[in-house]
Amino acid sequence: MKNLLTILLATFLFSCQDNNEQLNLKEGVYISNVTIISTEDGTYSPYIGHLVIEKDGIVYVGKNEPSISGVFEQIDGTGKFIIPGLIDSHVHMTEVQGMLQHHKEKYPDLVKEFNDQMPRSYLYYGFTTIINLGGISDERINSFNIQPLTPDLYHVGYSGAAIANGYPMIYTPEEYRFEIEPNFIYVESQAEHIPDKYKPADHTPKAVVKRIKNSGAIAVKSYYESGFGRMSNLPLPTKSIMTGLLNESHANGLVLTVHANSLAGHSFLTDVGVDILAHGLWNWEKYKDVPTDSLPLEIKETLDLQIQKQIGYTPTLTVIEGEGALVDTVFINQPALKKVIPKNLLEWYKTEEAQWFAKDLFGESNVEEVHKIYGNIQAHAMLVLKYLSDHNGLILFGTDTPSGPIYTNQPGYNGYWELKLMKKAEVPLNKILASATINNAKAFHLDSSLGSLAIGKKANLLMMAKNPLMDIEAYDAIDKVVIGGKIIKREDLEVKE
Repeated sequence: MKNLLTILLATFLFSCQDNNEQLNLKEGVYISNVTIISTEDGTYSPYIGHLVIEKDGIVYVGKNEPSISGVFEQIDGTGKFIIPGLIDSHVHMTEVQGMLQHHKEKYPDLVKEFNDQMPRSYLYYGFTTIINLGGISDERINSFNIQPLTPDLYHVGYSGAAIANGYPMIYTPEEYRFEIEPNFIYVESQAEHIPDKYKPADHTPKAVVKRIKNSGAIAVKSYYESGFGRMSNLPLPTKSIMTGLLNESHANGLVLTVHANSLAGHSFLTDVGVDILAHGLWNWEKYKDVPTDSLPLEIKETLDLQIQKQIGYTPTLTVIEGEGALVDTVFINQPALKKVIPKNLLEWYKTEEAQWFAKDLFGESNVEEVHKIYGNIQAHAMLVLKYLSDHNGLILFGTDTPSGPIYTNQPGYNGYWELKLMKKAEVPLNKILASATINNAKAFHLDSSLGSLAIGKKANLLMMAKNPLMDIEAYDAIDKVVIGGKIIKREDLEVKE
């Protein structure tokens, strides 16, 4: 009886303490009477409550009204919803959409306008964290981070852990291929095509992962891609190499995310048990012509093993959708693009010069043929995603922005497009939100500071006019973006004329 009284007294005191939370703020923000939508485990229980920020961190979140003193800005959240800031776990922010190097040299003003607006465009659509899954230099990281308004940027080092002369190295001219991809894996089959100054001992999985770790990366990016078109039959990683990369990544506190979009690639990587698949399974290979309403047994078995092992699956549906959108002018004439693409660059995209990649990709194919081909591939990709969603697969949000030198994968907007495509694939809205917040945060070991609204976490959050658990359009009804405790009105992130 005495123990029971002690427990009841402790519960009462805790309740009183929570009801009279005392917070003395110096650089605070108090958001009151707002619907709070957050989760640590994928289960949502929205409630009307209060959230308090001090400097760049969350110091209170709960149903009871806290007692606050000091210096703070108060925001009435009545009728509004707040969620954690979104995480895009697959971007390439070193690119300028639609341009090759000679275009960038020809139009330096367009490049500057793009780079100045790019981080603001991610924030405009609520992406407060981005993970660059390609090579990046310290100079590029610094030039991004010194801008006044930017998402949090994470990366995978100066290059991915590609197989020597495999994908994506093969697309870089041989004379400087190895300098641009310094973290390649040495394989004997390519020895005569690797410059002598690169020693095998410096390009083992162990040596490569160590370099990636020392560069400040949070993950290792590798590839399983045999190629396509003129670039096919590329060298592939062996099971020993991929297992070595996985073990070394874990030994260094990193995760291993791997490019693959084919049945062969997903099957191989699922067997190895990598942490994250950086693309969806849309290349069904020998099953490419089967109906788009059912899964072949072999694909289903691969997905079942992914689910069993809880391997992160990143759909990247806008890869296929973005390429297909190059065939006509529907995409580029959307009014919404004017808010996130500088005017002069948007006009250049409409020129004949900017259609170079579409011509190379489609040749003489007409619009109907292109839409039929890409529609079939996308139907397969969506069917796989729905199966994973229905059977509790681990879905991670990522866009691969841009997936190639295409102007149809624009920063921020591409993320909004991906969210809508996931909804079209019949992924429930709660799972879509979790994929872009807590799932990504946990998968990339960022959940101690990101992914949910909790005391001690970074104040990256979105205030919305609609409920994202009820309406996918909520992601285009953002009222305010908060990044590191700084409040930004959404309209202040639009392109400035």
